[in-house]
Amino acid sequence: MRAKIIFSLSLLIPFALVFIYVWTTATDLAYRDDMYLIKGGFIESYLKGTLTFADLWRPTIAARILGYNLLQIANIKWFSMNSRLIILLVPFLMLSSALLIYRDYRKSLAPDRSPEFIAATFLVLTLLIFNVIQWEGLSFGYGFVFQSPMPFFIASFISLELFLTTGARKYWPLAFIMPALAVLVFGGTHSFAFAPALGSTFLCYLLTRRSHLTKNFWFRALMISIFLSAMAFLYMYRISYNDYFPGDSLFHHVDIVLAYPFEALQFLLAAFGASIVGVDAFFACAYFSFHTIVAVGLVVLFLYALALVLFFRSRMYERTYLPLFLIMQTIWYLGFMTMGRFVAYEIDYGMTSYGMASHYTCVSIYGLVAMAWIFIFILTRPVRLNALLKGTLYAGFVMIFAGLLLTAAVEWRIQPSRKAYFEQIRSIAMRVDTATPEELSEFPELFRDSLRLLREHRLNIYRTAPADRE
Repeated sequence: MRAKIIFSLSLLIPFALVFIYVWTTATDLAYRDDMYLIKGGFIESYLKGTLTFADLWRPTIAARILGYNLLQIANIKWFSMNSRLIILLVPFLMLSSALLIYRDYRKSLAPDRSPEFIAATFLVLTLLIFNVIQWEGLSFGYGFVFQSPMPFFIASFISLELFLTTGARKYWPLAFIMPALAVLVFGGTHSFAFAPALGSTFLCYLLTRRSHLTKNFWFRALMISIFLSAMAFLYMYRISYNDYFPGDSLFHHVDIVLAYPFEALQFLLAAFGASIVGVDAFFACAYFSFHTIVAVGLVVLFLYALALVLFFRSRMYERTYLPLFLIMQTIWYLGFMTMGRFVAYEIDYGMTSYGMASHYTCVSIYGLVAMAWIFIFILTRPVRLNALLKGTLYAGFVMIFAGLLLTAAVEWRIQPSRKAYFEQIRSIAMRVDTATPEELSEFPELFRDSLRLLREHRLNIYRTAPADRE
C-alpha cells in the first residue's frame, strides 16, 4: 500500500501540473495547421456531405494524420468542433506513456530495489514526461498530432517485444493491432523515425541475444517483418499525392544538408540542446546564444552516447530494451527533422531557432527519460562505481533538470501573455469581416475562408455566437 501511495504521488503530481497548464492556456480556436484542413480540406468535404476515405487519408507534409482527422469529425458531430476538448486529451496521452514506461521501469529495478524506492525514483522520469517545454503540444488542438504518436509507439514496442520473445498467443493480437494504430492512424511524421528506431533496436537484440534465438523466434520475426513491411508500403503509397503542402516533404531539404554539413550539424545539435533548454528560455535568457545551445546539444549527445555504452556494458538489455528504443526514436526523429527543416535562410541569414521548435520536444523528451532511466539503473546497482563516472552521471542529472527547470519557469511566466495572445486572435477571428488589415495579418486568405466556413456552420468559436455575429 505504501508503494502504491508513493507511485500515485510520483505520477499524479506532475500530471496535475501539466493538466493545469493545459486547462488555463489551451485555446478553443482552430489554430495554425488546423486551418489548412478546413477550407479545401476534409472538414469542408464533411460539411458538404462529400467526405470520402481519400479525404481522411490525404497527406500533410508527406505524413498521414488519419486518427486526428477521425477525432475531429467526431468533435464536429458531437461537440461542434471544440478544439479545447481535443487538447485536454493530451495530458492523458502523456499519462498513458508514463504508465507504459513504468511497467518496464519497475521490471528493470525490481530484483535489487524495494517497491517504495522504485515508485519514488519514478518521479524523476515523470518530471521529464510532464514538462511544459512541450507547450506547443499543450496549447491548441493540432498539438494532438504532435503528442498522440508516442504512447502508441511505446505500446507497439512492448507488444512486439512480448510477441517475439515469448510467442504466447495472448500477445499476438496486440503485436499486430498496436503497430497498425501507431503508424497508420496516429503516427503522423513520427512514423518515419519509428521504422529505423524499431529496426536499430531489433538489430541490437539479435546481436546481444543471438545464442538464445530459436526457430520459432525466427518464424515470428519473419511474420511480423512481412506485416510491418506491408504496413509501410500502405503508408507510403502515393504519399505525395494531393498533399496539403505540395512540394514539401521530410527529405525536402536534404540537398542543402549535404551542401552545408557543418551548419546542418549545428542545427541538429541545437535541436538536442533545445530538448532541455526550450526555445522560449533561449530567447528569455540574455546569456544564451545559438552557439551556447549548440554546446548544450553537444553535451546532451555525449550523455546519450554514455547512456548507450552503460546500457550495453551493464547488460541492462537482459531486463528491458525500451530505453534503447526511446533513445533511437529521438535520434532518428531529430535527424529526419534536420533533413526536412534545415533551409536556405539558415545559411543566408545565420542560424535561427527553426530547429528548436517546442513540438519536437514531444519526442525528444522521451530520449531524456530513457537516459535518466539508464543512469538510475547504473547508480542503484550493487556495483561500486568509480568517482569520475558517478560524478558524470550526477552532473548529467543536474544539467538536464537545471535546463528544464529554467524552461518551466519561463513558460509559466509567459503563460498569461500566451493566453492573452490566444484571446486576441480569437477576438479577431470573431470579427473576420470587419477587422483591420493589420489585425488580419494573423490570418492569410485561406485562414479567413476557413473561419467563414466555420462561422457558416456555427462551429468552433462560432458555435455559441449570437445571431448578429453571423
